[in-house]
Amino acid sequence: MEGLSRRTADSPECGSGPTDELIGRDPRRIEAMFDAIARRYDLLNHLLSAGLDRRWRARAISALHLSGRERLLDLCAGTADMMIAALTRPRSGAAVAIGLDFSAAMLARAQTKLGARKLPATLVRGDASLIPVASTAVDVVTIAFGIRNVQDQPAACAEAYRVLREGGRIAILEFGVPWVPGVRSAYLWYFRSVLPWIGRAVSRHSEAYSYLPASVGTFPPVAEFAARLSAAGFNHVRASPLSFGIVYLYTATKGGHGEESPQRSSLPAGS
Repeated sequence: MEGLSRRTADSPECGSGPTDELIGRDPRRIEAMFDAIARRYDLLNHLLSAGLDRRWRARAISALHLSGRERLLDLCAGTADMMIAALTRPRSGAAVAIGLDFSAAMLARAQTKLGARKLPATLVRGDASLIPVASTAVDVVTIAFGIRNVQDQPAACAEAYRVLREGGRIAILEFGVPWVPGVRSAYLWYFRSVLPWIGRAVSRHSEAYSYLPASVGTFPPVAEFAARLSAAGFNHVRASPLSFGIVYLYTATKGGHGEESPQRSSLPAGS
């Protein structure tokens, strides 16, 4: 695991306020929180990331090397931005997509967006740690900024492995913390102070955008989460930093010839 020793986030730095109270991942509490912010969720995603969230999703889809024939399962699907990115990718995207989320309001917003585009997609309300999909039924699995919200993350990794066919691929996007000193300090100030203030002002929800930095601060270190994927059975596990490490893209394969230790990608730091 050489090169994977950096934390994706350091709890004392990323959190602000009573993190133990903020990060409780009771599914009913998380569901209620996302239901409350669903209407403004897309606006805030694009605003708070300065539009980079679209680029990060595109990188994840590109890493899956889609041929245009795949059945994709998007866990923690939210408002379906990852599904839309995969289904509308020029030249080669997914053939069909299934989206799973436990927030009814987020799925309602997702249905509106998918229906407007007439995309071949199905939405299911459910838990990523107990996926209501048959074993080996999908070709690729994606999770964009949702795995940290799952109460039982090892179970979700194991379930993703179960539903993938042999040779299937997974791509997971999750927040981290930049390692470049000047970028790191500026990002932590923004993440702790500015982002929660903007989030509260726009979403009109007092808790959701304080939960975000707190939940990132308690997400496992890069090496530890990569090891969870390996423990679930995945091979060729990679963790690639995007935008100086603001986000990490985890990719892995079910099956393949031999196993690889989790490793850092050789992507430039500013990718």
